[in-house]
Amino acid sequence: MSSASPNKYYKVAVLLFPGADILDFAGPIEVLSHVSHNRNPENPDRMFEITTVASSPAIRAASSLTVHSDLLLPDAVDRISEFHILVVPGGPPPILQPLIENDALELDLIRKFAALPADEPSDPRILMSVCTGAFLLGAAGLLGGMTVTTHHRAVDRLRGICAHHNPLDGPATTVLHTRYFDGGLMEGGVRLLTAGGVSSCLDATYYLVSQLTTHDMAKFISRVMEYAWCELKD
Repeated sequence: MSSASPNKYYKVAVLLFPGADILDFAGPIEVLSHVSHNRNPENPDRMFEITTVASSPAIRAASSLTVHSDLLLPDAVDRISEFHILVVPGGPPPILQPLIENDALELDLIRKFAALPADEPSDPRILMSVCTGAFLLGAAGLLGGMTVTTHHRAVDRLRGICAHHNPLDGPATTVLHTRYFDGGLMEGGVRLLTAGGVSSCLDATYYLVSQLTTHDMAKFISRVMEYAWCELKD
């Protein structure tokens, strides 16, 4: 991922659906909300503008937590080119299965985002999944030839989803068990970042921040949040 120029700003869409794991979407939102160009918590020049997207104005996430959405799915599909980053959380497989079986609008949103051109040639858009959110990317047929991760208990299931939904005679998907994985550019030019189970989303988002800003900024945010970033080494 390329480093951002000074005063670069990013619009982030966070997909929500009933039963979504709370930390899967709240974790990335929390990390990104602390990133500012001036590092002034009292008057921050925030780098990331975050928009929640869902099929209804309010959804019940895991543990019956009600979360209000900023943008409805049909409108988000129409406006998807406005966003630089799309975050896809996970949830229990029985929650995700109806979305996959019905080829729900959530999958259409993911496909349309993955097909977008780069906002700037040196600054690709980023598709990030958390935990079993990778199921939705696989069901959208986007992971052929890519290397990804997911929750350690979902590795085999993700392999099966990808095998079923990848294009015929296309390359297979490699599924690893790791905290997060930068899969590089997808066929259309969007960069793929996948996180493992639940709390891995924090580590993946710090990595995202380090790539779009600086490593020092990611470490600064980890100190602000008093979280020990599990940073993967090359």
